[in-house]
Amino acid sequence: MSDYIPFALQGEIMKRLPTRSVLQFRTVSKQWKSLIDSSQFIVDYSLNHTHQQHLLVCYTSQEDFKEKYVSIIDDETFPEHKSSMPDSIAELGVALIMGSSQGLFCLSIVRQDPRCEYASLVRTTVIWNPSIRKSVAIDTPHSSMVFGFGVCPYTSDPKLVKIKFTCGKPNLDTRSFTPWQVEVYTLSSGTWGSIPTTNQPSDSIKLRLDQVVINGFIYWLAIDYINISMMTMEFKGYNLIVSFDMASEKFMEISLPDTLARAPNSSLSISKLKEYLVVVEMVREAGKRVYGIWMMEHGVPNSFTKLFTINSPDASIRAVLGFRKNIYEPICAMRADYNVHSVLVLALHSEHNNYTLMSCNGPSHTARFYMESLLLLDH
Repeated sequence: MSDYIPFALQGEIMKRLPTRSVLQFRTVSKQWKSLIDSSQFIVDYSLNHTHQQHLLVCYTSQEDFKEKYVSIIDDETFPEHKSSMPDSIAELGVALIMGSSQGLFCLSIVRQDPRCEYASLVRTTVIWNPSIRKSVAIDTPHSSMVFGFGVCPYTSDPKLVKIKFTCGKPNLDTRSFTPWQVEVYTLSSGTWGSIPTTNQPSDSIKLRLDQVVINGFIYWLAIDYINISMMTMEFKGYNLIVSFDMASEKFMEISLPDTLARAPNSSLSISKLKEYLVVVEMVREAGKRVYGIWMMEHGVPNSFTKLFTINSPDASIRAVLGFRKNIYEPICAMRADYNVHSVLVLALHSEHNNYTLMSCNGPSHTARFYMESLLLLDH
């Protein structure tokens, strides 16, 4: 091959191949290994949008109550294979997927600290690349906080955002809030750094755990507790979206339509379709769950439009987990009965029938799309 094809062109060809092939090519020659291990090749490969899209499904097995991961290629055949974390990470405890970006997943593991006599919890944050089966563990303090995770599109540097909320002492009728405590960790530096309070949202805003990353922004669902009555334990608040720009490290508040802003916070979830932010609203009608799908138009904040409603004739849909490249093909968690669970593609507005991606013996917690990446190869 090298006798007939220029070396630069060989590199361009390898950037379009699956990670399994690229990892095998590292053993062919020192020249190829040096190219593939270079930071520039790793970044270029990860930004290549010609790779097939994968869906990572996480569920809890009812046999051993352990987390199981299945990766499914998003094509017409939907072949699947098991994805397992390294044993050194799995031994730490149950992992919760906090976020994903550019082929990397951020897992949070909370466990008891064996070095302490008294009950003390420690949190380990793991950045995991299932395509190359490599991970990096980061010890982080365990307290009342929310994490954000994303890969900066300009530097390809994975970032963690640690946000701690603190409520002030209550007055007779209200409760005050203190400013957020925000720190940002970059994998390249291996250190945490604080960001100015001027870059933060209102103190009364609290973030939820679920998040998505789109075009260099981390998005969270949030609720603004604008007025809490300590006398009646009632609150007046509204739902909104909070974004974090990984380049400027600034937050922004994004308003939702009044219907979503006043909905029960637990009835909302966020997802994405390609590079668009989607909000899923769940309401109960006649004993079943009905889902409204809203999308932020053209990435413009405060511009949400309701696209359609998912109203299944039965009550088996438990959650909308995400969307394929077509907005009218949502990925749903189904439950026919106590022991039968599945992940299903609903073919809305299509001549095709619904089809099952996988069946599992436990409920599905998350399903996230990702593209193969070489990030973490040089760590």
